[in-house]
Parts: sequence; C-alpha cells; structure tokens
Amino acid sequence: MLVVVALCATAGCQRDGAEKAPPTVRPVPETIVLEARTVPKTLSYVGTVVAPRDAIIASTRGGRVDGYAYEVGQSVESGALLVKLGATELAFASQAAAASATQAAARIGGAKDPASLPSAQAAKASYEVAADAARRAEKLHAQGSLSEQELTRARANEASAKAQYDGALAEAQAEFGRLKELMATAGQARAALGDQAVRAPFSGIVLERFVEIGQMAAPNAPLVRVIDLTELRIRFDVPQFDAEKVALGRKVTVLADGTMRTASVVRSTPGLVGESNSRLVEATIDVGGDGDAGAPALLPGARYPAWLEIGGTEELVDVPLSSTTSTAGLLRAWVVEDGRLRERLLSVARFEGERVLVRGGLRGGERLVKTPEPDFRLGEPVAARAGDAK
Repeated sequence: MLVVVALCATAGCQRDGAEKAPPTVRPVPETIVLEARTVPKTLSYVGTVVAPRDAIIASTRGGRVDGYAYEVGQSVESGALLVKLGATELAFASQAAAASATQAAARIGGAKDPASLPSAQAAKASYEVAADAARRAEKLHAQGSLSEQELTRARANEASAKAQYDGALAEAQAEFGRLKELMATAGQARAALGDQAVRAPFSGIVLERFVEIGQMAAPNAPLVRVIDLTELRIRFDVPQFDAEKVALGRKVTVLADGTMRTASVVRSTPGLVGESNSRLVEATIDVGGDGDAGAPALLPGARYPAWLEIGGTEELVDVPLSSTTSTAGLLRAWVVEDGRLRERLLSVARFEGERVLVRGGLRGGERLVKTPEPDFRLGEPVAARAGDAK
C-alpha cells in the first residue's frame, strides 16, 4: 500500500513539473518580402500549337506503295518526290490513249475545222455543182427550153447533193469531237500516271506516314503528312462573354515547357463557331532567331497555357512556386503576420516558369514563408530569432 502511494506521489510530482514547463514556440521560419508589379491585364486559356501550312497528301488513283523518298522527320523541298506508287497498268493505259489520239489526229490531217476536211470539201463541191445545175434548169424551164421532168430531176440532184454535204459535214464534226475526246482521255491517263508520283506541295518536314511500303493505298487515302515549321501558331477558343475583347495584333504570352514565348493575334473568326459556341483565335508565335538557344522546340499538336492581353494594367504579386503548397488543385501559401502563421488561398493569374503571379490572396510587402512545413498550424505563434528585425 505504501508503494502505490509513493508511485502515485511520484507521478503526481512529474505531472506538476510538466505543467509548469513553458510551452515550446516554433522559431519564425525564413521569410521573403513580397513585391507587387504592374503587368498588362490578361485572360488565360489553353491553346494548341498548329502550323498554317499542314498538308495530308493523297493520290486520287491510289495503288501499291513502291517506296518512300523521305523518312519521318526529314526535310523536303517543294516539288520533291515523296511517295512512288505502282504505275505499270497506268503506263500502258496512257500509251494506248496517246496512240488513239494520234490516229484520230492523222485522220483529220491539217484541217482546222470540220468544213476543212477533204470529205466535207468534196461533198460541198458536189453540192455546189448540183445547185448551179438546178439554177440553170430553172432559167431554161422559164424560157420554155426545158421540160418539167428535167427540171424536177435537177432539183432532186440538188437536194441529194445537199443531204450528202450535210452528212459529210456532220461526220467531220463528229470526227473532231472524237479527237477532242481521245485527247482528253490521253490527258487524264497522263495525269493519272503523274499522280502516282506524290510530291511535296511546299517545303517542310515529313511528320507522318500512313501507309507502309508494299501496302495498297485506296484512292484519296492519306499517304503522308508534311508540315512547315517556319511559322507556328497557338490556337485557342475564347468564350462568348470574352469574345469582344479579341482584336488583331494583340499580344499573347505562351508558356511552353517552362519557356515564355510571345505571340501576336493574326486571325480570329468573325463570329462564334463550333459546339462550344466560341470565337476561334490564332496567334503567330515568335520562333525565328530565338534569343534563348536552349529553349525547347515547339511541337505541333502540343497544348500550352496562353494569356491574351486585353488592354489596361493590374498589380500582381510575384511568388516563388517553391513557396506554395497545393491541395485539391488549389494553391496556398503561408505568411507571418503579427507573430503568427497565416495560410492564404491564392488566386493565380498565371505561371511563369518557377514563379507564380498572384492576383489575390497576397499583398506586396507581406512576409512570405520561403519553405512551408507540413506541420504548420493555422494561427500558430512563432518566436523571432535573435537578431531578427522586428
């Protein structure tokens, strides 16, 4: 019994001592003084990098792919051969069509029109002789020197010669028509033969191949994609309630893989389009003569955040990204205010590499905790270190 009392007394003494010990206060963490800067007002979007000259090339005839002249990623010049399709049958067809057109031209000779053909000229001469004979017969019959029977015979000869001339002229016109048709067929055969050699419509880079060597390509099926990377644009949709703020020439800032790039609006739809009922905007990205030689290359099809300047300015607070925390997609930061830790929910205007421009939640001149700790408590007091300025 005495042992229990002694133990209890000892424990009681220890509790009393613990209660009397002063509470531990966290030393004030390292802080930085925030600065606000004036920047242009912007609206933020996510855009896709596109090229104005981007072509998927096909053959109207199709055929077996015999070979590619360029691999994916290689540069091509305008007019360079890209794909060679099988053309044996088309070559024979082209030769046959050309031979038929040549034969038809030989039958016509040097005639410039249907009336100039020898057959038409001979029929015309026979008709003129018969017509002259009929006129003379009319005069002789009027004078009483020719019988009615002979006059009738002369008139019949004239009508027969006229019909023969009309028939010869119609046949000559048909011959000219056949020549034009055969020449058109020969031209189509040549065009089809030429279509088997697929060429680059402009200088650029081979981006994709859709059919492999030895496979059959259907007519008008995609064969190869060529893109010109000398000009790239960022394309994004502006919702209806902001559509009137778009203007040609306005500046756009693009954050591409940590590198800030500038662009200028060069095209926008005059109305709202698409299922989203928005205004489509394209801005040309400055890619020529990159001052930053280490800047990553822009990839067509990549999606990047973009900020469209809409006129006017605003004050934003510049915050290091490393000094923030993220919970459920919301960005937060800690500040030291009146000797206590305060957590702030940030309204982000935009990201610039390892920096964040904040529109709300922080003010210039506040003391931002440089490196937040996971055990920070809201309103927790902090003790100033020796030598810290008050």
